[in-house]
Amino acid sequence: MSIPLVSNVGFTEISQSVLDSNSGVLNDIAGTAKSKLPVQLFKLTETVSGNLQINNDSAHKKIILDTNGNDIANPNGSPLTNNSSTTLELKGSGNIQSTLKTSNVTQSSTSHLGTSTFDNSNGSTIVVSNITTDLTVEKYIDRTGTFSYNGNTIDSQGTITVGADTPNASTIFGTSSASSTRYNINTSDGNNAARFIGDTAQGGSSPVGNNYALYIATIGPNTVSGLRMDEYANIGIYQYSGSVSSHNRYSGTTNHQLNFSGALRLWWRYVRSGNDRKFLFTNNLSISCTLSGTVLNGDTASSGGTALANVSNSTDGSFNVTMTISGSNSSFTPARPYALANVNSGTGSIDTSAYTGTLSTRAF
Repeated sequence: MSIPLVSNVGFTEISQSVLDSNSGVLNDIAGTAKSKLPVQLFKLTETVSGNLQINNDSAHKKIILDTNGNDIANPNGSPLTNNSSTTLELKGSGNIQSTLKTSNVTQSSTSHLGTSTFDNSNGSTIVVSNITTDLTVEKYIDRTGTFSYNGNTIDSQGTITVGADTPNASTIFGTSSASSTRYNINTSDGNNAARFIGDTAQGGSSPVGNNYALYIATIGPNTVSGLRMDEYANIGIYQYSGSVSSHNRYSGTTNHQLNFSGALRLWWRYVRSGNDRKFLFTNNLSISCTLSGTVLNGDTASSGGTALANVSNSTDGSFNVTMTISGSNSSFTPARPYALANVNSGTGSIDTSAYTGTLSTRAF
């Protein structure tokens, strides 16, 4: 009986150390002479981690990878890269899987605005945008007769009607939360932010619709008996429609004074705008994912869905977010665990007809 010739078969055993020392390229592991034989048979001697790559060679007519009951897992991407025009035939019962389950995007710049795309995610994104917000605070004080005050007086005696949720609303007119002041009035947002906006009868509602604004931090001390209500205001001469007759900051005092008789409700507004940062995640996977990080922490986005976080009163667009997947695709038997990479990332194909192990499946 004749002995079959096997001289055309290149047989190569694969271990972790051999794989690592050759950057996972099976052609190199086989060696120059053996890699030119028409039949290439690679056999695992142990479970390995990483990527096994076969490069195209016109000499190859058949390529076989036998797992020999051992697993191939790549936590960073695809476990196989077949770039050969010859199909890679898989054999054995060892699992061949990508275990890449997470993708991270980090933006370190606090001034960041725009779109960031997660790797290995079918173009899933986080878009950071600015939202301009109204942080106006309105307060009133009921008084009878002339009233002398400064920003701290408004804060301590005023009743808030607008902007109670604005940061530092209770101290916004005075010096407690101010980075700059004039006459004990907060000028952190400019000299025109703090305004007297008019008067009503006690029990009346805000006169803001009259659009009157007296810029109280711009008024310097002087010795006149009283300033008209249009002076240092945004209206023309003698156009004030309220009951306060005059105002002034008299020389020798830092307080501003409103002159009137009877009982009135006096109104002030601190006008400024703020910024929110909007973080919008879009999931382009075919399954849901969970987010973790400095924003969107703990949020879940369904397939094709979104997750949204608004950071109030912030101009910080930096973030560090990781998307994580889990689960298996039960349409396969046995079910294939999801990953963020294909089993084969090469240009060539694989044949699993004689393979009994479990592959992973990409989540998009």
